[in-house]
Amino acid sequence: LIEAKPKKHFASLDMKELPEFLGVLYANEARLMPLTHLAVQFLMLTFVRTGEMIKAEWDEFDLEAKTWLIPAKRMKMKKDHLVPLSEQALEVLKQVRDLHTNHKYVFASRARPRNHMSNNRVLMALRRMGYAGEMTGHGFRSLAMSAIMEKLHYRFEVPDAQLAHAKRHSLGDAYDRAKFIPERIKMMQDWADYLDNVRGVK
Repeated sequence: LIEAKPKKHFASLDMKELPEFLGVLYANEARLMPLTHLAVQFLMLTFVRTGEMIKAEWDEFDLEAKTWLIPAKRMKMKKDHLVPLSEQALEVLKQVRDLHTNHKYVFASRARPRNHMSNNRVLMALRRMGYAGEMTGHGFRSLAMSAIMEKLHYRFEVPDAQLAHAKRHSLGDAYDRAKFIPERIKMMQDWADYLDNVRGVK
């Protein structure tokens, strides 16, 4: 018998470790570059996949509607994905806009101004913060899922839809994109507020 390959799990913090992590992140004693620091914040607030974030383009965002529409070509499930943006996520984007003049990529490369930042940038930042082997960019997804269900009391389907775990036999792109949207809008703001509360921001 050929044994099935074990499923790879990405390192992620436990919820009880979140206060310390947020303290380390915002104190920034690791001296992360400003754009890298904001990228980690944005990834935590939106809990998209790292590859989806680093290739984000300004024209995917509707800041008035407080939404980010990730095109199907960048999504694992090959379907457009709507990310409601909290006030905190919008503030991060405002700070990013003040940092550089790249008109295409939100998280632009420092070394190659016409390109986006590398896939390893977030992972390297987490290592510099002292979380090597304990946290990954992907780990924000499982952390958010756990906290949103256990601390914010959302039923599984709502954060799961936001994580873009849509099944291929669903009713179609437009349906998937709109699934639970009112609850997801509220959930994303609740999640951002929860993070603020954990780190003591009023």
